[in-house]
Amino acid sequence: MSKTLISTRGLRKTYGKRDGKFEALRGITIDIQKGETVAIIGKSGSGKSTLMHLLALLDKPTRGEITLNNKPTAKLKARRLNNIRNKEFGFVFQSFFMNSNDTVLNNVILPLKIAGVGYRERRRRAISALKVVDLDDKRNNKANDLSGGQKQRVCIARAIVNDPKVIFADEPTGNLDSATGEKIMNLLFRLNKEKGITLIIVTHDQDLANKCSRQIRIKDGRVTEDSSADFEPDDDGDEEIREIVGDDDSDDWDDEDATPENFEGDNNIDGMLDHKHVTRHINIDEGEDE
Repeated sequence: MSKTLISTRGLRKTYGKRDGKFEALRGITIDIQKGETVAIIGKSGSGKSTLMHLLALLDKPTRGEITLNNKPTAKLKARRLNNIRNKEFGFVFQSFFMNSNDTVLNNVILPLKIAGVGYRERRRRAISALKVVDLDDKRNNKANDLSGGQKQRVCIARAIVNDPKVIFADEPTGNLDSATGEKIMNLLFRLNKEKGITLIIVTHDQDLANKCSRQIRIKDGRVTEDSSADFEPDDDGDEEIREIVGDDDSDDWDDEDATPENFEGDNNIDGMLDHKHVTRHINIDEGEDE
């Protein structure tokens, strides 16, 4: 029996004030199950990356609720959030976020170093992760000397080095040719199948979306279509939505700070597919500045 890992209820994200106000997400309610693979798809500027950032607890919603393992996340302190992102989440980004002048091994070791793992153990685990992505022979190479596909595989190694429960992949094939992109997707889905890692993949690639077995369509920031049997369309947003009230660390969540490089402790940065296995696809047609 599947268990709910991440849930959102009435999720809204608004940018700006008064005349410049823009509502990127308008009452998103979804459930993501453990071991599930979810594709979030939409055009550039649709809001897909904003949604992923909220799901990954890299930002807070303006209104609505996010739960992780059935526990509310709104009041979590910054230290606890950093711990979750470092140890339970893995991140793979289109732009890699690597230290290009450092070695491949040291790039993979980074989240373990942040987590306080000892030298010998973090080296052992980093080498093991590189073996999973077939890059053990490149461990001493400078990251800058790698091809785009190799760099993305290093990012995947870094994402799995802490044995995460979820991998968030934002346009993981966006900078790759089609053949290399296919290999990266197959690698991610192999990790899902063999390790049970939940995959949440953001992409604008409609071909990839068409390979997904479940599709959720969002238009103007609302879910309008879902192939699951129990789906009910979002209403007009008039239902009462619990507004998130920040805790003592609420200043940590200023919208202007919601960029990857400002999240210390995340395991994807310094200082911050057989495709048929996809079980879910979210499509945001319109609704946000990304």
